[in-house]
Amino acid sequence: MITQPEGPDVHLLFYTSQNLSIMKITASFLTLAVFILLFLISSCSKKDSNLTQPGNDKYFPAVKTIVANNCLTCHSSSGTWAGRPTKFDTDSDISSLYSAIKRAVADPASPTNRRMPQGGSLSASDIDIIVNWFNKGGKVSD
Repeated sequence: MITQPEGPDVHLLFYTSQNLSIMKITASFLTLAVFILLFLISSCSKKDSNLTQPGNDKYFPAVKTIVANNCLTCHSSSGTWAGRPTKFDTDSDISSLYSAIKRAVADPASPTNRRMPQGGSLSASDIDIIVNWFNKGGKVSD
């Protein structure tokens, strides 16, 4: 016959190992809960980027900056091409010429399609922004 030891130390050992198991489960649960909470907080705290959410992309602000940095020295009312038909003084000027802008920076150069800007090219990321804006319809709201 097997006898179980008696005395206060046996019960303390049993309760201690049971408590350790509960503590391990609780610690695992709390660790998981902290990771989930951190994930949710980081997801909610990210600021909306204009170019990160498909379907809600806003390309025009970036296009306007590209035009300002690369085109306005010639294509504005006070630029070297003043008085010529292609000017980008206003948002509606830029938007109304969206097809010509895309053609001048992204389509192959030809006798009827001169590559812009003169004497250089836009970066690949700038060209991508213009092409994406064109594909959405080339509106100020895009």
